[in-house]
Amino acid sequence: MAPLPFNLQFVQFLADHRTNYLTRFFLDVTFFGGASAYLLIAIFIYVVWNKQLAIRLSVLVLLTMALNDLLKIAIKNPRPFIRDGSWLTKWAVPPKDAAALAAEYSTPSGHAMGSSAFYSYLFACINNRAVRVIAIAAIFLIGFSRPYLGVHYGEDILLGWAFGLTMALASIRYGDPIATAWGRLSSMQQATAAIAGSLVLWLLAVLINGGQIAGQPRNVLSYAGFLTGIAIAQPLEMRKVNFDPRSSGVLTKMLRYLLSLGLIIVTLLILGAIFGMVRDRSSMLWNLFEYLRMTAAGFVAIFVAPLLFTRVGWAKRATM
Repeated sequence: MAPLPFNLQFVQFLADHRTNYLTRFFLDVTFFGGASAYLLIAIFIYVVWNKQLAIRLSVLVLLTMALNDLLKIAIKNPRPFIRDGSWLTKWAVPPKDAAALAAEYSTPSGHAMGSSAFYSYLFACINNRAVRVIAIAAIFLIGFSRPYLGVHYGEDILLGWAFGLTMALASIRYGDPIATAWGRLSSMQQATAAIAGSLVLWLLAVLINGGQIAGQPRNVLSYAGFLTGIAIAQPLEMRKVNFDPRSSGVLTKMLRYLLSLGLIIVTLLILGAIFGMVRDRSSMLWNLFEYLRMTAAGFVAIFVAPLLFTRVGWAKRATM
């Protein structure tokens, strides 16, 4: 597919008018449009306030990011400055990030798409003026940060916003019926559906990618893995733990949050070190291990962490 005739002049204009202060500011802002930020926020909501909202936010943003990678692979539009080879000097991102971004396609923007889905859903579900102002500001600032840093066209942002908002609106409209239908399935059926859905998403990504396993299909597999972990852990948590996220004081809630994050990080690091013995990242085995690693992380976040902090008295069981 030929590169899309997007407006490179706009990205060049922003690059020509960068300042050190704004660059540092937008590097910080763009973090909140990435998967790590969504995880931090969703886990916080899960352990201190509202489990259902956290689960729905996680499912929404993981599916949105998976869809984003599928669209990028299908459209195959290179990022700004890739074709003339000047991206190393034109992009205002750390070299490590630049190398990873250069290997991925541009359209639509994953940051714009994920943030518009995630923060729009927060806007709709939380009737608080401050939260809603922050949600709107996050969507626009995260979106603008990408062309400012040189890694996306303005059109990428507009398309990302459109797709992300559509995902959020669909979740608001159909979330309850889907949750009801999902709840009628047994735990085994839910786990089987999650694994089968993950396989379908990954195979679709590989097919669109010309049969190649390496590259962005791996991202789809990672998102699907975390979703699988949630699907397996959530009914187990409800039966075995069923903690009340509103129980305990502020300090104890913060301890629950830190424990949850710590367990997720340790899980990812340990399994990453073990599975890292497989050097070929384009192999089927490495992709399977990555899927299992992310599944384990999702399982730890939703079930193992609540089990532990309930056992040590940091949370009470919900009253039925």
